[in-house]
Amino acid sequence: MKKTKIYDLSLPWGVDTPLWPFPGPRQDLIFSRGEYLERFHKRSVIYTGTLHAGTHMDAPMHVLHPSEGGIMLDKIPLENCYGTGIIVDFRYMKKWHIVTEEDLENAEPKIQRGDFVVFNTGWHKYWRWDNYAYYNYFPGLGPEASKWLVKKKVKGVAGTWGATDSPLWHYRLAETMPWLDKEYRRETGKDPDKLFPEYEPCHRLLMRNGIVTVENAGGDVDQITGKRCTIAAFPFRCEMADGGMVRLVAIVE
Repeated sequence: MKKTKIYDLSLPWGVDTPLWPFPGPRQDLIFSRGEYLERFHKRSVIYTGTLHAGTHMDAPMHVLHPSEGGIMLDKIPLENCYGTGIIVDFRYMKKWHIVTEEDLENAEPKIQRGDFVVFNTGWHKYWRWDNYAYYNYFPGLGPEASKWLVKKKVKGVAGTWGATDSPLWHYRLAETMPWLDKEYRRETGKDPDKLFPEYEPCHRLLMRNGIVTVENAGGDVDQITGKRCTIAAFPFRCEMADGGMVRLVAIVE
């Protein structure tokens, strides 16, 4: 009989979960006691907050018009959320690194057609520890890498990062993340609007081509980095959701 090992690649979250973008603490997630019947020891909890919290999947409707294939979360084919995958080691990448074609070509194991690719940047170590660094500095994707992944016809993309796009690919940065715009200009002497002249291009490129995207991966990812396995990330069946929390797992027989 085969033994199955399941690695949880999801991040724990609750009332103190940081949300993108992160200029500082705020309470957007509220867990309130809805009902408590002491006789039966029954408890129901009411949750108020964004569906884009913790480890979650974006629905195409989040960024695409219905004419472009912008479907809600419940319409994503389940076969797109399960399959052969790999955990690539990008922990060598530094602050604000934009993933290149060369990075993808040299990834180990090799990224193959149809893979569900999980990128381990190591940035999950900052989750709930240094939330500013987590959301503002992570190495991430740009359109060059996304086009490569589309050409490779990967099934899904997940990463230990705060968003599918690099934090710098949020044009105009002075409007979306003014604190980051000032910091980037001060530290590099460069204009982010010239270097990153588009808002979340990777979201649209990937989802327009049927590639599912999961943000805020982490958990046990270091234990299985560099290995080929089965990846599963099933979203809940909500007709009105433009995204939602998933339990991202790696399965090894």
